[in-house]
Amino acid sequence: MDRLLVRFMSVTPRYPIWARYLLSLGLVGLAFVTKLLLDDQLRPHPLVLFIPAIFLASVIFDRGSGFLATGASAALALRYFMPPPLSAEVLPLLIFLASGLCIAAVTEALRTALEKHSEAKAYADVLLMELAHRTRNDLATIMSILRLQARSDSNPAVQAAITSALARIEVVAKVHDSLRHTSVNSTVDLAAYLQALCGSLADFHRGLRPIAIRVTSDEIAVKSSQAASIGLIVNELVTNAFKYAFPDGRSGTVEVDVRSRSEQVAITVRDDGIGCPAEAKGGLGTRLINLMTAQMKGTMTRTPMAKGCEVEVVVALED
Repeated sequence: MDRLLVRFMSVTPRYPIWARYLLSLGLVGLAFVTKLLLDDQLRPHPLVLFIPAIFLASVIFDRGSGFLATGASAALALRYFMPPPLSAEVLPLLIFLASGLCIAAVTEALRTALEKHSEAKAYADVLLMELAHRTRNDLATIMSILRLQARSDSNPAVQAAITSALARIEVVAKVHDSLRHTSVNSTVDLAAYLQALCGSLADFHRGLRPIAIRVTSDEIAVKSSQAASIGLIVNELVTNAFKYAFPDGRSGTVEVDVRSRSEQVAITVRDDGIGCPAEAKGGLGTRLINLMTAQMKGTMTRTPMAKGCEVEVVVALED
């Protein structure tokens, strides 16, 4: 109902003033004809059917149309539906006129507020796109600096740490890539985002090893902040699978499955590698997964399989 009202209130600029006034009189005429047809039932209420005509003229067109509809309605009611003596009808007629004028004035105020809101929203959308663009450029600059640092340092531990940092920054950067094409709101298509993310992860970690990565996901739209958190969780789970499930150049498959469960999202990453470790390592990646899961009010379970390992993280979606 509210969307229909907003749509009607945005029609005014499409019609010249003469057309708006003519159509407003048409609405009054329609109310007049309806009153004639229902005169037996509505004889004690000569003004009631004109109120919807005034409201529609005010909402669909403008304040002037509402004023015109009010005056025309009062004149018709006075001429055809209010028998003499008119002294008894003065007070109801004055109340009707005041009500009609108030409806037109209040509707015009709502229309003005709506226009200002639309302008502010359009301006906010532009600012959001500009912010996303600048943030993406800043992230690209940081990644370039880190790559240069990795090349200039011969310490393998430093190179590995920088490589992990680059992968995590790439997760956030892909959220901003998704937002760059979003002008109305800041939601991300999770399926497309994870497809792109896992494709990059496969190229990043696989090297010359024959390891495939498969992604299946329901169509889920999430807020950008949650998309980044889910992306970080997937990044760490897939990275752990590449690092620990396929030692000594083994081949295999990593499957990423994301499903919607009511107000939750279930993220399952399974591999066909050497199996789950007896004890999960408490490295930075595991701590990051636990942190993201706790922030999103979720749970994580690790299940050994006949061949490989399965990790499921269930997180709650924001309203």
